[in-house]
Amino acid sequence: MGFFMSTQQEIGALKKFVRATNFLATSQIYLKQNVLHKRALAHTDIKPRLLGHWGTCPGINFVYANINRLIVKNNRSFVYLVGPGHGFPAVQANLFMEGSLSHFYPETIPYNEEGISDICRKFSAAYGYPSHANPEAPGQILEGGELGYSLSVAWGSVLDNPDLIAACLIGDGESETGPLAASWYANRLVDPATNGAVLPIVHINGYKISGPTRMGRMSHEELDLEFRGLGYHPIIVDDQLEEDVYVQMLNAMDTSYDMITEIQQRARSGEDVVKPRWPVILMRTAKGWTGTAQYNGKKLEGNCESHQVIVNKCATDKGHLDALDTWLASYKFHELYSINDKGELIFDQEIQSLLPPKQLTCGQQHLSYGGEVVRALTNPDLSKLAYGAETPRGHRGHSMYKMGEWMRDAMKLNRDQRNLRIFSPDETYSNQLQAVFEETNRAWQWPIEEWDQDMARDGRVIELLSENLLFGMMHGYTVTGRHAMFPTYESFSQVVSSMADQYCKYVYASQGVHFRKPVPACNVVLSSLLERQDHNGYSHQNPSFLGAMLEKHPKIISAYLPADGNSTLVYTERAYADRDKLNIIVAGKKDLPQWLTLDEARQQAKDGVMIWDFASDDNPDVVLVGCGDYVTQEAMAALVLIREILPRVRIRFVSVTELTSSGLGSLDFQSKPWLMDEVFTSDKGVIFNYHGYPNTIKKLVFDYKGNRRFRIKGYEEEGSTTTPFDMGVRNGTSRYHLVIDMAYKLFQQDVIDETQHVTITTDMLQRLVEHRNYIKANGVDPISLENWIWTR
Repeated sequence: MGFFMSTQQEIGALKKFVRATNFLATSQIYLKQNVLHKRALAHTDIKPRLLGHWGTCPGINFVYANINRLIVKNNRSFVYLVGPGHGFPAVQANLFMEGSLSHFYPETIPYNEEGISDICRKFSAAYGYPSHANPEAPGQILEGGELGYSLSVAWGSVLDNPDLIAACLIGDGESETGPLAASWYANRLVDPATNGAVLPIVHINGYKISGPTRMGRMSHEELDLEFRGLGYHPIIVDDQLEEDVYVQMLNAMDTSYDMITEIQQRARSGEDVVKPRWPVILMRTAKGWTGTAQYNGKKLEGNCESHQVIVNKCATDKGHLDALDTWLASYKFHELYSINDKGELIFDQEIQSLLPPKQLTCGQQHLSYGGEVVRALTNPDLSKLAYGAETPRGHRGHSMYKMGEWMRDAMKLNRDQRNLRIFSPDETYSNQLQAVFEETNRAWQWPIEEWDQDMARDGRVIELLSENLLFGMMHGYTVTGRHAMFPTYESFSQVVSSMADQYCKYVYASQGVHFRKPVPACNVVLSSLLERQDHNGYSHQNPSFLGAMLEKHPKIISAYLPADGNSTLVYTERAYADRDKLNIIVAGKKDLPQWLTLDEARQQAKDGVMIWDFASDDNPDVVLVGCGDYVTQEAMAALVLIREILPRVRIRFVSVTELTSSGLGSLDFQSKPWLMDEVFTSDKGVIFNYHGYPNTIKKLVFDYKGNRRFRIKGYEEEGSTTTPFDMGVRNGTSRYHLVIDMAYKLFQQDVIDETQHVTITTDMLQRLVEHRNYIKANGVDPISLENWIWTR
């Protein structure tokens, strides 16, 4: 494959474009006035606080200009993801140049000097523009404040978008993070026949905030070997080589585009392309390139000293001010534009030759805005999947298997839409979702052996052992309008907690932006729950993700804890109808009692809290609550026990299946606290058996005046390799512990006397001793506990 030979005109246009954007990026960091540098700088032109990261900006601008050239040349849709943190002055400079800012913000950022003044004054200012990519900026699909997520989000964005190329700039510091390191493996998962392509560009400017990067000290040979080993075709661009770096980059971009096109054409013509070698550009340019090279004998350009704001005392120090004045003058920005009679900026013809048609600019990429690009799902008929009314109440069934059946049917119904995927960290079978393989396969682009199970080039299950990679891919997939599930072991979901935080921030901030419309929810499914991680041991027992996410805004986070299979189906359907949210569905994969008909499950899902009439008495003496499937089983077993022992005691059973940071369910308990009294009574003791950490529920009921009546049970960070029932015993959530707690509440309320209280407590403690002796002798729980069936 030959290199495209550039013309002097193309190189000249690229150099002018980068000069212009470097000038605008620098002005945003330093200037509050005199933003076009029409006169020598004065101290009064400088902002009182200088914020931002200059060092990465020239590389961002250099790549943006080259992407524009490819768009113009090939009339192809691109999205540009910027991984290096805090390089937003460069991104915003380009968004201004291409007209996207004036398109979306015509009143505040017009295409003239006033618009440039606005982005300069407000950059990193209070109530202005952040220092990193953000939803308020057109075309952005990733919050840029945390490093490591760019490449995985890029891969997710191109799935089922066959015409899209995601150019992803990766900082060499960013490349040292775990999430980014794992993201290179996505080339094993993305089928070139049906999906778009990612063009990774690693910006090797050599330094982090205060020291060198790993890649910055690697030779060309070492870089080449590393990326060839990862399965890519590396193309090196280096400003220290004899050939002009602009010529090198132009040729690298053309070569990359040709390679992408060839791989896709081969795959789309029917060829089985095994191990497609996607291009990756390894771009060495100096950190702080074109800025002040040195000051007072200190090397700035090409050193970590240029990472943030250099010559940072311009408001008070004449030497610093003069250095900045010389720096801005070096761009000769005044040569690159004129002003028409309407006061609009008119960039010269060479720069204009690199400005794509408006609909193809990165800032106006329609896939980044939600709304009309969202491909709505056709939902399965729940009545055909649910446990029917003929199923005896308490009959055992499987929640996660039912969810798998829903996903199977949804994939079948939406086969032509290609708008639904599962991103599974190698747990599809383990989490009982295998029904999906009746309709689809696991995607795999490397060799497939004849004995491999459920694997194909175009599978809709994306499966690899990296929670970081797959969560990032789900982020990219959903914010560009499609629907996804991320099922994972509950204990290891905390690996992506910070990624989930960043996603939530992106979605929440997007809701205040007029041109952004709703996007499908990210749906995280927590299975392999702590109550049944008895065989894997203490390391697999951790409900932290649930508690961490319930600190977030209630508009953004809902946690669904269905009590049985039919409830799981209802909440799965709801989760995929939600927009601009992160949903958490907590569902066990083992067989459990089935409590509700489909109609009852739908009724409960309306409020997320319901009194189970079939298990409750009027005028109760005590209230028993279950929140989570395994703990609900134990609560119902405790209810049966206490009635056997105290047949005259009246009990209300409440099921809670939805949590937000506002409280229990979707009922407005905060502004209508009397609803809590209606559900939990106004004066009776409440035993609340919860799936996760008790403090999560304690915080949710803290403001309720009757919170002292609550005894909240949950995971107390006790565990080991043991039996399933013993997990509940160790944490005080077993039926025996619940009976002890109910007896205490009844004694406090004078429903039973002290003798009855002592007798019941002694009986339950003896049963706990007998259970411990049994499992130590036999290694398993008694059959009567393992196969318990509810009856009334």
